[in-house]
Amino acid sequence: MIFQVIDDKKDCTGVFVNGKIKHRKIDEDLTTTWSYNDLLEDLDIEFADLYCGGLSLDAVCPDDLKDRWKIRKKKIHSFVRSFIDAKINIDDVCFYDLVPSQHIIHYYNLRNEIIEYVIKNFSRPKNYSFLLNTTKTVREIAKQEVRINWEFLKSCYLKDLKAKSIWDRFYNTNPVVEYDIFGSKTGRLSTKTGSFPILNLKKELRPAVIPKWGSFVEFDYNAAEVRTLLSLSGQEQPQEDIHEWNAINIFNSKKKRDQAKKKFLAWLYNPNSTAIETEYYDRTKVLEKYYSNGIVETPFGRSIESDDFHALNYLLQSCSSDNCITQVNKIGKYLRHMKTNVAFIIHDSVVLDMPYEERHILPQIIELFEDTRLGKFPCNVSVGKNLGKMVRL
Repeated sequence: MIFQVIDDKKDCTGVFVNGKIKHRKIDEDLTTTWSYNDLLEDLDIEFADLYCGGLSLDAVCPDDLKDRWKIRKKKIHSFVRSFIDAKINIDDVCFYDLVPSQHIIHYYNLRNEIIEYVIKNFSRPKNYSFLLNTTKTVREIAKQEVRINWEFLKSCYLKDLKAKSIWDRFYNTNPVVEYDIFGSKTGRLSTKTGSFPILNLKKELRPAVIPKWGSFVEFDYNAAEVRTLLSLSGQEQPQEDIHEWNAINIFNSKKKRDQAKKKFLAWLYNPNSTAIETEYYDRTKVLEKYYSNGIVETPFGRSIESDDFHALNYLLQSCSSDNCITQVNKIGKYLRHMKTNVAFIIHDSVVLDMPYEERHILPQIIELFEDTRLGKFPCNVSVGKNLGKMVRL
């Protein structure tokens, strides 16, 4: 049965179902709604926004409903604006007590019709469970205020335009990180407009970000995309640093680690390069398995349009990202009843905010992070009192 959560405040729980408003009750026979809500965490619900790649209701509304939808949406928004103008704190009252019931019924009936259309006309994603688990993870992250050392940021203010921009946007606010799980074609996370810019925060400004509980602990895969290539080609994973291993085994100890890393990555992402000849890293074999007719099909259930030049890049980037986030989702579930929480996901790493008294969980977190679907991916672990001064353990 299709339904909508009208209000999710503790004493105002209300849903719209079967043309009626049900106050303070969520039935177990509900099946489908638009998007995830914490109230639905333990229920088996289908979320239509995941079917259509995060498109808005406006974008997926069928043509025969568009005019009515615009009218009803505008009417509800006018009520919300009137509450704001009247200085009514919506957090203190139940939404369905403020809006006349006939307008709620018209509005949510139309939402239900749009959802029904989406479920019938869009295919359920192959990676639906992953998308749902990731939605839950990023919503938990978005609940946590990013703590800022404003004195440090102030010291950077006059000489760094990025510092000034962050100050102007977030000072005297409660900044949070809001990820967009549909923000890139490969599945890598991006941040939404208005989010704290954790993914592109300059190295020089990272010391401004401080933990709530005492320490940040970062778990970062060693050469994630290189190891992804090895996994997809069926090769065994070296458990030492991959670039040191390459320096010895691919370059016959003729190059130092940093030189080997630079040359290897330049070859890896240039399909026209013949600078390295080795059967251990077989790009052709991997592409024959996962790329055909302009489409990359990843083992994580994604289909990505690509040209020949970018196919391997998209495949490795997408698989590495999905592999990492899958493990972060498991970590988030493991931490559910602890103080320690997932603070940030930064590309192929996860940053936890951890109190000293919970340091005993580190071995379990490392095991969860390293034991991936693509094999055992060794990780580096770093600890710091701010995000800029992390010391590797």
